[in-house]
Order: sequence, then structure tokens, then C-alpha cells
Amino acid sequence: MNCFICTECGHKIAVFELLIAPSPFNPADTITGCPKCLCAGDFPGACDEPLCNQISTMGTPTPSGYRRTCYQHRPEEAK
Repeated sequence: MNCFICTECGHKIAVFELLIAPSPFNPADTITGCPKCLCAGDFPGACDEPLCNQISTMGTPTPSGYRRTCYQHRPEEAK
């Protein structure tokens, strides 16, 4: 599942949990927010390991599909 990390409070956010609203600066655009602390901004991708709350720093193709992980949870590259 694609998840994101709130850089303000560290909450791991599933893509369907992101708060989305029209931008007050440009009504044709949208802003996203954290459902926990209500901070608005950009949210970097989270490591896809279930219990890890680190920012993903790499993507790796694997036999079971593409993985977005932090350095600690990097999988072996598909052969």
C-alpha cells in the first residue's frame, strides 16, 4: 500500500487517509494535509515495511513487485 510520512508529526498516512482540499491560493489546485496533526504540505513516501515509519529512500524491483523502502529494509534486486 502506498503510504506517506508527515514531516511535522511523523504519522504514517495511507494514501486514502490524506486530507485533500482546494488551495486557498489557487482554486484550480489542491493541497494535502495530515489527518493527525492537520499540517498541510508535501508528504514524502514511507517505507513499505509494515512496522517501519521511515521515509523511503529507494525503489527496487523484486520478484513480487516493485518495493519502496528505507535503506535499512532494502530488498535484494530482482535477477
